Amino acid sequence: MRQILALIIALMLMPAALPALAQDDAQALNEAGKAALTRGDVTTAARIFQQLTDADDPNGMNNLGLLYYTGQGVSQDRALAFTLYKRSADHPDMVKPQASYHTGIAYLLGHVVPRDASAAITYLTRAAEMDFAPAEYELGQLYLSEPGIADPAQALKYFKSAAIHDYPAAAYEAGRMLVIGQGTAADLPWALIHLDVAAQAGIADAYFLLGVLAEWEYRAGGPMDVAVEWYAKAEAAGIEEAAIRRWETEHIGPPTNWQQAEYRLARNDPVGAFPFLVRSCAIGEIYGCYYQALALADGNGVPQDRYTALSMFENLCDETVEFGCGEFARTALFLGGSAGVSRNQAAQRTFQGECGTDNLAADSCYSVALMSWDDRFGLRNEALARQYADLSCQLRSTNNEACQMQRHFQIEDRWRDFSQQDALSKSAEPDFLEGLLYGLVVGAAGQSGTGNAATHYGELARQRENARTQFAIEAMRPGSQHYGACPTVNSPGC
Repeated sequence: MRQILALIIALMLMPAALPALAQDDAQALNEAGKAALTRGDVTTAARIFQQLTDADDPNGMNNLGLLYYTGQGVSQDRALAFTLYKRSADHPDMVKPQASYHTGIAYLLGHVVPRDASAAITYLTRAAEMDFAPAEYELGQLYLSEPGIADPAQALKYFKSAAIHDYPAAAYEAGRMLVIGQGTAADLPWALIHLDVAAQAGIADAYFLLGVLAEWEYRAGGPMDVAVEWYAKAEAAGIEEAAIRRWETEHIGPPTNWQQAEYRLARNDPVGAFPFLVRSCAIGEIYGCYYQALALADGNGVPQDRYTALSMFENLCDETVEFGCGEFARTALFLGGSAGVSRNQAAQRTFQGECGTDNLAADSCYSVALMSWDDRFGLRNEALARQYADLSCQLRSTNNEACQMQRHFQIEDRWRDFSQQDALSKSAEPDFLEGLLYGLVVGAAGQSGTGNAATHYGELARQRENARTQFAIEAMRPGSQHYGACPTVNSPGC
């Protein structure tokens, strides 16, 4: 202890920047600074952490950053706090997660620096790799809903990991996702385990969701009192809907057709759910109709019937049920020309509305391009196809279909420019482009005939190459109208 005090006094008296401290000395000083902070001596804590920062100690930087962020022992300066956090996080000797976490949070919230989700992920990931639960939780939230980044499977992974590291809020999120099958297949046994952990920590939303699950059990013949108990806890914690659900559980009586279907769907029993969906839809319950149509479209628990599903989604869309419009558009896209031109037009309008609005934007933009180019849909519009292929590729550069379509439009333009000078190629060019783009679109759409299209494309490409060669030979013959255009057969543009 005397050695530590002597070191602290020496550091306090030194006016200039210090050389790097030995690891043990730096650790001892950081502990002394935290002890001073604990007993309320913020001035001493700030002085110690400043000396450590001057000596290039990353933990001291982080601790001093915390003081500047909160204004303890120093004048509050969040810009300086961020600088210290980032210096600490980027320091080669930093082995603790806090500085990376604080830096990531600053980028996430847009405090002091412009909001940058990618930078936030970089720093939060560093902290998460050190099993820092708060960073894992924030990564889960980012991957859950951040536009352009959203990946429910990744979100669930981080929530589960944070839950293992004793973070109850993450346990709730993992439980909720496992209930509804977000990022994975629904798994009620594991959902209950995570939700119970969250409930034990006093998270009100966990009370409510456990009440919902217990109500499902009651609707299927289980006990009533479990649901009532969870709803009562949620109500006491301030969730108003819990009071309504508790009263309904106690007084409304037997389950509705939709409740029976919902219960079975949640337990991955589509066969058992379907008759209740039909009955629910017959009396005008929107969710009953929606899930019946989904079952028919996917062939889940019932023979597949996309045409009936299309009509049901169309009716829902006509009733301004937004999620019905999206499924209508995607079903029409799959059916192609057999859906009918008017329906394809409506589907295309839906995709145009979705383009640029959410994390499905790139796919929706590409759908507009495909429907505008593929003759099967009866909506031929090359300008629109080009526009939306460009948008889709810009939104997600890994969107191979859209970017491939964009590249082939560019190829088409180059050959069109070339053909203005190349009379010999004009006869081959239309067929070549037809085969090229047909093969692209048909292949991207996953339709049959891709092999034939590829064969056709190969043959036309050979025709094109022959035309180029003939042009080059002609251009090298003195007296030719094209003389001088191509020094050799392999010259650019030849």
